[in-house]
Amino acid sequence: MSSPTMPRREFLATGLAAAGSALLSGSILSCTTDSATAPPPPTRTSTEPSAPAVDGDLADPRVIRSVGGVLSATIKIASDPVRVAGAPRFAPITYGNTIPGPTLRVNAGDTLDQTFADKIMIGSDDPKPGYGRPPRPASSATNVHYHGTHVTPVGTGDNMLVKIHAGESFTYHFQVPPTHPAGLFWYHPHVHGLVTEQLGRGGCGMLFIANAHTDAVDARYRRRILVLQQLYLEPDLRTITFDDADRDDPLLALTLINGELMPLLRMRPGERQVWDLANASTSAFYQLRVPDGFQARVLAYDGLPRTGYPGGTGPTIQLAPGKRVELEVKAPVQPGTTVLSLDAYNQGVDTWPAKPIATIAIGGTAVADPGEVPLDPSGLPDLSGAAPVTNRTIIFDQDDSVPEGEFGRFRMYLQGHLPHSWNPAVPEWTDSILGTVEQWTILNLTAQEHPFHVHTNPIHVMTVAGPYNGVTPSPSSPLVTGYHDTVVVPPGGYATVRTRFADFTGGPILMHCHILDHEDMGMMTSFFIQPATTTT
Repeated sequence: MSSPTMPRREFLATGLAAAGSALLSGSILSCTTDSATAPPPPTRTSTEPSAPAVDGDLADPRVIRSVGGVLSATIKIASDPVRVAGAPRFAPITYGNTIPGPTLRVNAGDTLDQTFADKIMIGSDDPKPGYGRPPRPASSATNVHYHGTHVTPVGTGDNMLVKIHAGESFTYHFQVPPTHPAGLFWYHPHVHGLVTEQLGRGGCGMLFIANAHTDAVDARYRRRILVLQQLYLEPDLRTITFDDADRDDPLLALTLINGELMPLLRMRPGERQVWDLANASTSAFYQLRVPDGFQARVLAYDGLPRTGYPGGTGPTIQLAPGKRVELEVKAPVQPGTTVLSLDAYNQGVDTWPAKPIATIAIGGTAVADPGEVPLDPSGLPDLSGAAPVTNRTIIFDQDDSVPEGEFGRFRMYLQGHLPHSWNPAVPEWTDSILGTVEQWTILNLTAQEHPFHVHTNPIHVMTVAGPYNGVTPSPSSPLVTGYHDTVVVPPGGYATVRTRFADFTGGPILMHCHILDHEDMGMMTSFFIQPATTTT
């Protein structure tokens, strides 16, 4: 994040090279990667438009649904002008020509066979130098990360070595394990050095993994998918930028839900709905305030059910960059209109302003109350009693001798190693073993919060301690402990987590700060998982 005294437009990038809005011509080529060629894609797919708005009620993003156990689709990643927040906008990054992109809906056990075609025609003129940062003309390169999913990290899976260049395409082909947790996950670009720019221009979509439990819940309660994004505009109010320096300007920093500004959410008196909320912004921290008279209960964080942990919540819910929360929201019985809003939030360096983000209208005929939404009983194994085979301490650090915005300003490394910024050719360690449990302490040596995110395997948060916006959470806090894929580490504090390496080997498996300009500036590292050895 930027310092309070330096606008980010002075340091994040040197500018755009807008190459127009026409599509690239010519055939789609296969991109060159270290992975194997994907099998031929099936032809079966089911694409559903956004549910039609009723009386102005906000619609979910359109859905692409698996059919017969396979989700087969081709999605264009492009920079064509798009209508968002009620007006035409230029220089976006879109999946399928919408912000946000389509929601992919699959069942646990299904196969994704998904081709992404890179039609991006904008990019930084002079990307900042540093490990992994692509030189121009590769600044229109992209790839896709299936954030939070427990799938293979190699080959045609959630492989961070894939790089799709403009005019090329790549097919991701992998199975979601039948035992995969059900809930809200998401997908977004992850080419190092370009993540902030591409996600900050709108490039993301949701991935909902269903099972018998979510199907039963959806039969009794209305489920909403609500994608929260910051849309930053240039002074012309037409051109999208990824620069968040004007976050306090209500004309240049728009907080959107499903691409809409101040949308209407309708509920019946006393109705319970399930809200799947995602913070799909590059750096914004959302402090969501539950309106007076409403009841909210946390069912899951990051698509991982709260089974075994109390699901209560206070008057506010924090959503750090990258996080998702599943809420049961119960409306009051009195008809009326209220505002869903954000409280101001200071993450140590930047303050995110208070603002209204939606209108909630309570009206119509009251419905019979089916009772509380049941928690998914298929929780992940409790690791609090496990015996970790290894304890590692991972450092969040910054180098004040490196100017703000330059590669190397932010760092992440294993304690005992020399401080450094991420080099994709050098993993932090390679001795993690399939089937084992490790304990990590993430130590934050900086003066601001950092959301720690790791790929492939979820983390069981044991403790978060230290200064935390003036409040030190109890280690037993239901909103801290339990399973997550992203956990906020307080400034001058630490988080202790455990993880079990299940099902998949290989790498590099990335871990990084999910304030994405921190990641692009070097706050990321990686490791490999080795097969378990057997003796006879």
